[in-house]
Amino acid sequence: MGLKEKIFGEGDGYDYSTLCMPSMPWGKKRHPMKFYPLDEPLPLLLSLIMGLQHAFAMVGGLITPPYVVAKFTIDDFPFPNVELQQYAIVAALITSGICTCINVLRFEIPLSKKLLGRRLFIGSGLLSVMGTSFTFLPIFEIAIRQMKADGIEGTVAYGKMLGTSMLCALLEVIFSLIPGGTIQK
Repeated sequence: MGLKEKIFGEGDGYDYSTLCMPSMPWGKKRHPMKFYPLDEPLPLLLSLIMGLQHAFAMVGGLITPPYVVAKFTIDDFPFPNVELQQYAIVAALITSGICTCINVLRFEIPLSKKLLGRRLFIGSGLLSVMGTSFTFLPIFEIAIRQMKADGIEGTVAYGKMLGTSMLCALLEVIFSLIPGGTIQK
């Protein structure tokens, strides 16, 4: 395999226009996409294009929830407190990076085998990005708006919601310590 094949791929198996361009419902019908085997090495150019696309999608998904909460609920629209908005986005990115490292590295909890009879870990050991979720947005928006209607300042209401979320996260930690067989019963 030469350098050209390592960069662009061998033969006609890599149709970059089909792989990288969206297909519009009103456009011409394209030939179906090829499925690649599980362990087939991808060409360097295709790996870079798809990796960059994935990175943009991840960053967009990480910064949107704190942006929406900060912009539309804490200080109302248009958002006058730009520093708080920037802080929320940066905090989400830093927290995502730290939690991703912990999840990927998979740390064993000391003395778990001795105390609970089985080894417990923090993290999965799998490559996956940990980040914020869109599922809490409606709850945050409604709760913060209700607190603001009751006379609580937006930043204080946001702090109360963050504290509530952290407290509820402890419930997930407790559930993670329960053996799978016990939960399924």
